Amino acid sequence: MPILAPSLPDRHWRPHVPHERRALAGCTLLLLLLVAHLDPGIDFSHGEPLATVLHRLALNAMPVLAAFALLLGLTRRALLSTWLVLLGAVGLYAAHAAKLDALRMPLLPGDLRFLADPGPALRLFSQYLHIDLLHALLAIAGAGVTVALLRERPLRLLDWRRRLGVGALALLLGASLYAGSGPWRRVYDSQALGFQPWALDQTALRAGLVGSMLLYHWELGGNGIPDADRDAAVTLLRAHAPRLRASLALAGSDAALPDVVVVQSESLFDPARVREVLTDRWLRNFHALKRRGHSGELTVPTFAGGTIRTEFEVLTGAPLTSLGGVQYPWLELDESQYPGLARVFARHGYATTALHPNAMSFWNRDRSYPALGFERFLDETAFPRDRVVGLFTSDAALTDRVLAELPSDGPPQFLFAISMENHGPFDWRPNLDARRLAALPLPESLDEGARLWLGNYLYLLDDADAELGRLAKALARRKRHTVLLFYGDHLPDLGPVYAQLGFDDGRDALAQPVPWLLLDNRNKRPQRRDLHAWMLPAHLLETAGIRDEAYFNIIASLTAAPDFTLDDPVTRAGIHALAQLHLRGELAPVLETILSPATEPDSHAP
Repeated sequence: MPILAPSLPDRHWRPHVPHERRALAGCTLLLLLLVAHLDPGIDFSHGEPLATVLHRLALNAMPVLAAFALLLGLTRRALLSTWLVLLGAVGLYAAHAAKLDALRMPLLPGDLRFLADPGPALRLFSQYLHIDLLHALLAIAGAGVTVALLRERPLRLLDWRRRLGVGALALLLGASLYAGSGPWRRVYDSQALGFQPWALDQTALRAGLVGSMLLYHWELGGNGIPDADRDAAVTLLRAHAPRLRASLALAGSDAALPDVVVVQSESLFDPARVREVLTDRWLRNFHALKRRGHSGELTVPTFAGGTIRTEFEVLTGAPLTSLGGVQYPWLELDESQYPGLARVFARHGYATTALHPNAMSFWNRDRSYPALGFERFLDETAFPRDRVVGLFTSDAALTDRVLAELPSDGPPQFLFAISMENHGPFDWRPNLDARRLAALPLPESLDEGARLWLGNYLYLLDDADAELGRLAKALARRKRHTVLLFYGDHLPDLGPVYAQLGFDDGRDALAQPVPWLLLDNRNKRPQRRDLHAWMLPAHLLETAGIRDEAYFNIIASLTAAPDFTLDDPVTRAGIHALAQLHLRGELAPVLETILSPATEPDSHAP
């Protein structure tokens, strides 16, 4: 595409294209080639029919070309519009590659919502960026090109009528794509493109990144809680009806209810699961405390990030998979009310408080926490700015605030605390104690880079374990009855470590559990149970003496049954249906119909 170069004496040179129609065709072709090169779902070398690959290319390029047309209508500048769309596309695919590498999950529409309130997200995600001289020079060059192209001469071809037409057509195309209008759903056929909400990384390979994001948005975005399969729920309830009736018949609450503290510990897992890592060195407080409490391994619905997935399961008692593929519940559901732990405790006279030393708006918690039933939410503004270890507010500061929120009298307290100190990235961490860091025992077979990742993580893990010990000791000394639930939200992002060492059980990192611990300062009998995160609230309420909440009562009874297994598809479908009924507020009439004593078969009937 010829661009007139400036002559040296001309101080008023402005970039422009002499052959406008050919330039527009060239810009369009360039963007098509860019998508073909960057998109993981477009590969001409896999032996697929050419028509199939070209069709997939067209589907993924359509939104890109719509953005190009819109900018063209707004600016009348071909080169500037092409450049801006190119930058946006490269940024989109780079973010996808980075997320896939760290979290093993593709970019999703919910990730783009951070752009609406970029401040908190920028503060967190900027920690993952490493700007060297080359990247700085590229950024300066990119800014220079952008400034230069702002001086581009408008296209003569685009008079006001054509400009209006191009802009209107681009808006119509973009709006109809976003809304998923009928014709587009036939063009972007989710079945033909292999859309699978439970395997989004594979969907991105089959449908392309942009295509998979559109399908995700249409199929799952803003649709609320899926309708429940009542037949599946009824089948499960009837199969366990005698046990469930007996459990509901004993429902009630203790007269004096305990204070309840829940700590969701960022990226906490037992590193002894990794090959060559010492088995008796890490989480010493945790392993000592589990001898006087309930503990076990916890299956969580996320890996290396996406804390709100585990958070959703613990606060609502519903499996994330019951949402039909939704990955960011607080962002994508936008419910005015959620049933769950906070509302249960509030109904029993508790003061309900959430504590998290991060921005209140991150993950949309500022809207979702009131909907969950929390009366107060103490975010980063409630913590001293000088109480930082590495990059984030220390676990010690969180422990101090939790203890300060527990009065010796007054109504019972429910505190839900989320730590931040051990949040990634782990490939750098400023201001750690160099001697303490150097003294950490690390596997000799790790290369220098992986040793840095693991060393930083283990340093912070020691802090998390120390604060667990301090908190448990303080709660054990309280005169008031107090229950503490402590668990990890997901494995840390230690990609190089996992790749070089692997795990003792031979399974992939995505299949590894995290630890959980439940302590009662008036009951020190140990018990070991392996659970899913969505089972924790039922177990917690039972320990706290609250047994009059039907859904959690049923979950506690079902999951305690010797024959309970999620490997059974009937059981799994029934659990999903019960969770959906619970979330939609539709469970009570089903229970009344199935588990009412009047519906019990008469054993004396002929």
